[in-house]
Amino acid sequence: MSTDGSPVQTPPDRAPHVKTVLRLAGFMQRYAVLLGGAVSVVAIVVSAVLRGSSGAVGSVIGVVIALAIGAVGIVVMRRTAAATPAGVMIGALTSFAGKFVLLLVFLLVFRGTTLFDNRTFAYTLLAVTAGWIAGEVIGFVRAKVPAVDL
Repeated sequence: MSTDGSPVQTPPDRAPHVKTVLRLAGFMQRYAVLLGGAVSVVAIVVSAVLRGSSGAVGSVIGVVIALAIGAVGIVVMRRTAAATPAGVMIGALTSFAGKFVLLLVFLLVFRGTTLFDNRTFAYTLLAVTAGWIAGEVIGFVRAKVPAVDL
């Protein structure tokens, strides 16, 4: 309580959940990059072996797009860490939904292109995105943050 009887407001940058959210973002980023990177390498090699140079090009483009879109979620999480816990959750869920919309847009834009192999592009995009999301989930679980801290 302050001197006038009103409750003391903790500044958002010093709220107890900020440290926890930033720790979660770090763990999630670490595991997402590891798993997403591993899936990326496998996808590029398999695409090059099965479909040749056009498959490798499609796979590389898919990897770049998937990793960039995946990183958006972590950036949003870090940027909203000082917001209220509900604000962090809204940001995280919005970025998660936005990822799928952007992936759909890229799949539709590059549908039917002759610049690279469409199948390797689509499968790589799907596999790397799934790997990234799985890495985020693994990082979240391994961070072992009690729900009370959030």
